[in-house]
Order: sequence, then structure tokens, then C-alpha cells
Amino acid sequence: MIKQANEHPVAAAAGCDRLRSRRRLATLALLLFGSHALAQPALRVSSQKQSLKILLQAAGELEQVPYPIEFASFAAAAPTAEALAAGAVDIGSLGDAPFVFAAAAGAPIKTVGVIKLKVTPTAVAMLVKDDSPLRGAADLKGQRITTTRGSIGHFLALAALRSVGLHGADAQFIFLQPAESRSLLSNGQADVWSTWDPYTSMVQMEGGTRVLVSGEGLFAGHMLLVANDQAIREKPRQIADFLRRLDRAYAWANQHQREFSKIQAGYSGLPLEVHERSNRYSLPRRIAVGPAVVEDVQHTADLYREEGIIHQSFDAAAYMDASFNEVE
Repeated sequence: MIKQANEHPVAAAAGCDRLRSRRRLATLALLLFGSHALAQPALRVSSQKQSLKILLQAAGELEQVPYPIEFASFAAAAPTAEALAAGAVDIGSLGDAPFVFAAAAGAPIKTVGVIKLKVTPTAVAMLVKDDSPLRGAADLKGQRITTTRGSIGHFLALAALRSVGLHGADAQFIFLQPAESRSLLSNGQADVWSTWDPYTSMVQMEGGTRVLVSGEGLFAGHMLLVANDQAIREKPRQIADFLRRLDRAYAWANQHQREFSKIQAGYSGLPLEVHERSNRYSLPRRIAVGPAVVEDVQHTADLYREEGIIHQSFDAAAYMDASFNEVE
């Protein structure tokens, strides 16, 4: 037995060498690839009703991603802002109004990208029932306005009031999530619903409502891509790559509107026509974080401060990060 065990010392040595070689190769592979993977932790993304995930998936931009992406979904902007502030997500989409609302409350967040939407008569709008006696912004005095606190709908209502010399205190605000606001308008417990697409497209197609005040001229059409400060420090490569993917995905969606609308309808359960209408008019595209965006956010912040919604001065430029401005 002993003789047999020592019968082929050269072969045994060769086997040991091969084993050591394989181990060295495995170690080298770990150093080359494993450490890269470890250096690319997951990017946690939030959007309303999985809208960004649906977009990226439809455009094929979730294929061959060199880092994991974890998606979270919320019904409105406020929970997204809260998740960003708490560090529960790294990046998410917010309108300029909820962004200001969150940043002014101390959330450690910055705008790292911007999606420009075409502002149509119904992209953001204040809606009333067809038989409402209200005919314009001047009629908002004393009316019950339902919207989501800190949302773009809230901003529009304030901007509309101020456009005719009124203030937020001149109307009665009822702050609810969109589905609840819609119900209040329908059952007569609210006089006006201030909201945004796709809700505006949905109720317009259903009939029974009309636009009292449009966001045209009052809303700049910026959707902000917002990251928290820790993610900007620790995940800049993922953020930069993610923004480029979004850029390409929006371009694809604009070129394939019907195909994309069908995919959206499959997720939302809304009629295809709702998404087709929204996509046909909005034509979103990525733009750089620049002076026009800073000016728009500053305008929103100034309005909020004058209305007593935020109480301290707000420097919009301090909450902008232009280091991800590479736009394809």
C-alpha cells in the first residue's frame, strides 16, 4: 500500500501544481472581478408606481447592468422624498415642488439630473366638474381644493391663486393622495382637484370634468432626478450610468410611443388611450442641471416661503449637483 501510494511522485507533484495553479487563478479572478462587483453595490431606485422600472425595462436598459438595481414603488412624491431623506433609497424622481418641500425640511438630497416635459393644457391642471360654476382662477377664493401636500398639484394651486392676487389662505386645502382626491371631487366634498398626468388624462377621457386652470405658464415641466448625499459620495458611477440609461430609455419611448403605452397599460390597468395621450403630449427628454432649472426651483422655493409652507431662506443652487451632466 505504501509503495503504491508513492509509485508516481512526479504525477502527484504535477497534480499539486495544477491545484495550486487553479487556486491562484481563482484568487486572481476574485481580485479582478469579485472586487469590482463588491465596488459596485446595488443602486436603490424609487419612482411613482414603478414608472422608472417599467420605462427602463421596456427600453432594454435593464440588460447587462454592471451593478444590481433594486426598485421601490410609491403612490406619490412625498413617500419617495421621505425614503430619500432616510437613506432607504439612493435616487428617485420628484417634481420641483416636493423636492423643495423635502430639502427645506432638512433632507440631505440634491438634484443630479432633470427630465424636461412638454407642458400641455392637462399635464398639470386644476379640475372641476362640468357643472361647476367656477370659471377661472379668480373664482378659487373660498373654494375647497383637494391635492397632495407638497406636490406639483399643491404648487399649481398656489401659483394659480397668486396669479390673481390671492394667497393660499384664501382657499381651503384638503390634502389627500390622488385616488382619495378624485373621490372627493366626484362626490362633491371638494370643489377643485389640482393634479397631474396620468390622472388628468384619465379623468378627461372619462368625461364629467373640465380644466379650470392649466399649468401652462405656471409650471416649467421639470421632473428632478434626486439622490441623497450619501449615494452621491459612495455610488457616483452607478448614478452616472443610471442617468445615461434613463436618457436612452426616454429617447426610445418617444420613438416607440404606442409600444411603450401598451406596456404601461399592462402594468397600470388603465386604458391604453390614457397612456397614449400622456406620452404623445409630454415627450420627456433629459436635460442638464443648469441655470434654468436652478431658477425654476428657486421660484418654487420663494413661493413656498412667501406662503409660509417653508420658513427659512432656500438657496436652490446649493441643492444642485451638475457633476452628472453628461447627456447623450
